Amino acid sequence: MSTLSISLPAEQNIGKMRPLNIMRDLPKVADLVELCFHKNMDREGQRYVQQMRDASLNKRYLNWASTSLPLMGYVWEDQKEIIGNISVIPFRKGNFLLANIAVHPAHRRKGIARYLTQKGMAYVRQRGAKSIWLHVEEDNHGAIKLYENLGFEIKTHRTTWSVPKNIDKELKKSNQPVVIRPSRFWQQQMQWLTQNYPAEISWYRMPDFQIFSPSIKYWLYRIFVENDIRQWSIQKDGELQAVLSWMQTRTRRSPIWLATTPQADAASLAALLLHARLHLAPQQVELYLDYPASQNVAAFEMAGLIPLRTLAWMHVDGNKTAT
Repeated sequence: MSTLSISLPAEQNIGKMRPLNIMRDLPKVADLVELCFHKNMDREGQRYVQQMRDASLNKRYLNWASTSLPLMGYVWEDQKEIIGNISVIPFRKGNFLLANIAVHPAHRRKGIARYLTQKGMAYVRQRGAKSIWLHVEEDNHGAIKLYENLGFEIKTHRTTWSVPKNIDKELKKSNQPVVIRPSRFWQQQMQWLTQNYPAEISWYRMPDFQIFSPSIKYWLYRIFVENDIRQWSIQKDGELQAVLSWMQTRTRRSPIWLATTPQADAASLAALLLHARLHLAPQQVELYLDYPASQNVAAFEMAGLIPLRTLAWMHVDGNKTAT
């Protein structure tokens, strides 16, 4: 990463921007991210911050990561204190995510976030980015306006739902029949998955949904990768209402993938989710659901799911000139 020294206008001259140095910056970046996002930080975010702190104490890891991992980003430093940060995360298909855009509360409204974002955009464009993305809390109107002024547009809103491990006795009462997904439902399932997890965001931590298909790819995956896959479906009056899929991961947090429509019967959908909660409880993982915001909310609440946060996904073309 090339050296950089961008200063603010003279009347607001507070420090300068420079590339992230993981050998010395991680603890201060962790403190800044925690300070700026603690109100809406879920367990994954808390672990991420702790991992940064743990990594900063592991010299072997830092020496290896500084030359082997694509840890990219910039910090804004003033009097040896980090007061601003942006992380640049590359994904497949030419997608880049600008993350952890944070400015210390005492130094906001001074243009630091804008400079950091502009530098992140310029950096990924130099590396052939096709698409540039960022996530922002849906009620952070100031940040949304800033990003819109830089050319970003909101593409979608998505809510992360937590799936609690413990199930209240009142929630267990359901006579809705849930069955292992029959192969004949696959085409409808795939159509709904594509609607709920559209192609434009498929680069972000999403599996190849063909793994869930009743094909040779499914069986080869189970044989050679040795990950457990569970799938259940539910009908009402002979009509398919939803299919839920879960695939074993190597992490503490594990997503469930829901194929359904906003018009699905709420009681049926809740019964399907409760069934999955009961059968996946022995896995001892933290289940969560990423889903289009404002859809099927009643069913999720009936099943005991808890909304963690709703993010606006904002996008700008990689070849679009920054303003």
